Amino acid sequence: MKVESCMKKNAISVKDTDDLAIAARQFVKHHVGMLPVVNGKWELVGVLQIRDLLTLVLPVFTRLIEDFDFVGTFGAANSAQPSKEEISKNVTEVMEEPVFVEESWGLPHAFALLLHHHLSDLPVVDAENRLVGVASRVDIGSALLKKWEIVSGD
Repeated sequence: MKVESCMKKNAISVKDTDDLAIAARQFVKHHVGMLPVVNGKWELVGVLQIRDLLTLVLPVFTRLIEDFDFVGTFGAANSAQPSKEEISKNVTEVMEEPVFVEESWGLPHAFALLLHHHLSDLPVVDAENRLVGVASRVDIGSALLKKWEIVSGD
């Protein structure tokens, strides 16, 4: 099976000219954790994770320590807001290099990428690197499980 058989074809994305405020609205409106970033030709140029935006308001020390359970309630971080300067940054200033799959790749390869990079979602591109969908860990895992004799036997 190929990735195109299980991907979501209506990928929610942001443009490389958008600011973080637009991205934040997309995260909230569509309830997603990752937004592919595309240029004017719909080519994938990066990804923006919801954690990239949330870390704008988390205390800096949370990125420096492994065990932050001792912190307690996080106090002011519960109502923290990003500054106007931070939220008006272009998405390209915060986005990450994309980990992606081509629609013609096999499901085991896609699932291995998800596991290796600790991701929940993968952008899916065509042969010209244009965004054509998104495949989640659940999409790919369920498609792989369907092939199991024990599951398909009912």
